[in-house]
Amino acid sequence: MSSDIRVRYAPSPTGHLHIGNARTALFNYLYARNKGGKFIIRIEDTDQKRNIEGGEESQLKYLKWLGIEWDEGVDVGGEYGPYRQSERNDLYQELYQELLDKGLAYKCYCTEEELEAEREGQVERNETPKYSGKCKHLTEEEQAELVAEGRKPSIRFAVPAGEVLTFKDMVKDDVSFETDGFGDFVIVKKDGVPTYNFAVAVDDHLMKISHVLRGDDHISNTPKQMMIYEAFGWEPPVFGHMTLIVNESRKKLSKRDESIIQFIEQYEELGYLPEALFNFITLLG
Repeated sequence: MSSDIRVRYAPSPTGHLHIGNARTALFNYLYARNKGGKFIIRIEDTDQKRNIEGGEESQLKYLKWLGIEWDEGVDVGGEYGPYRQSERNDLYQELYQELLDKGLAYKCYCTEEELEAEREGQVERNETPKYSGKCKHLTEEEQAELVAEGRKPSIRFAVPAGEVLTFKDMVKDDVSFETDGFGDFVIVKKDGVPTYNFAVAVDDHLMKISHVLRGDDHISNTPKQMMIYEAFGWEPPVFGHMTLIVNESRKKLSKRDESIIQFIEQYEELGYLPEALFNFITLLG
């Protein structure tokens, strides 16, 4: 039913509104309006070190300048808030503890040096670099010894072995991944902050997101999020991964390339009308 359609645009306040992100927001907005659904803005601000002052305000300002309106979000509220990830830590903690209790996740005490040495050894042996899972079988006594050394654990998701994950992408049709290609991945960092894939999967489920429409560069995240959904027994959303905007050389836009006007505020400063830019981005396909 159209009333069940819920899509989201989830920017990180690490910079100003890029034309590629504006396109993602615009397509989600248009999809919701076309289907009579809801368009949600969620701020993904867990990486505090990369957030910039005024980043969130700038993102919202230029979405509004383009004529994009949302039904739920940090500034308008809604039934499924908070809509800022940094305010949802209690929800994340409850759920990653559930995975720990069920044996679907475990604490990893490896240092960065140990992990790097493991990766280097795998590369030398022409193996795909991935975590070996050696902390998965630590006894309580061994864990206590590592804690006594002053080590702080991250939490890793225990990837099921020998499975094939398949989903029907709205753009790419059938897409499959083998779980053996993934190592057990971190879902909570040593500082207690959830990683992108864990927080996104949890938020999309709790906010009842029905369709996840995003750039092609996120497709490698999809199997990890699907595994998290499966671990909790949740129904995953429908995924759609759009091609990226490229330059004249067919290469992905680099935000460091100042020869190309890439940020929405630059177009405003040059005198472009928001309706013109809205139409231009839509026609990029």
